[in-house]
Amino acid sequence: MKETRASTHAILVPAAKEHPLREPYDLDTAAHLADVHPERVRHYCRIGLLGDIVNPDQGEVYLTDHSVYELRRIEYLRQVQGVNLRGIRIILDLLRRTESLRETVRFYQSL
Repeated sequence: MKETRASTHAILVPAAKEHPLREPYDLDTAAHLADVHPERVRHYCRIGLLGDIVNPDQGEVYLTDHSVYELRRIEYLRQVQGVNLRGIRIILDLLRRTESLRETVRFYQSL
């Protein structure tokens, strides 16, 4: 994976596999796109690491593009950076809060 100057402050995520650009994705398709075993995806869903999950109450798991991106980010942090799941949870929370703050700033700048 090549790092550029612009990406040095961001968490790098490897490029996604080719897919038909549709959503939501069933669990197996999402796992394939993220190159993760489906059981690991189920585990991440059970412990609440993934957002944007559709119909989890009915036993079916469908993930959006955003969830597949987060799944790839989780795997990058776990496999490449060696971060444990507790650390990943903290990092994801901080990234979500940062993005929320950015959206708030953009809103106020547009007034």
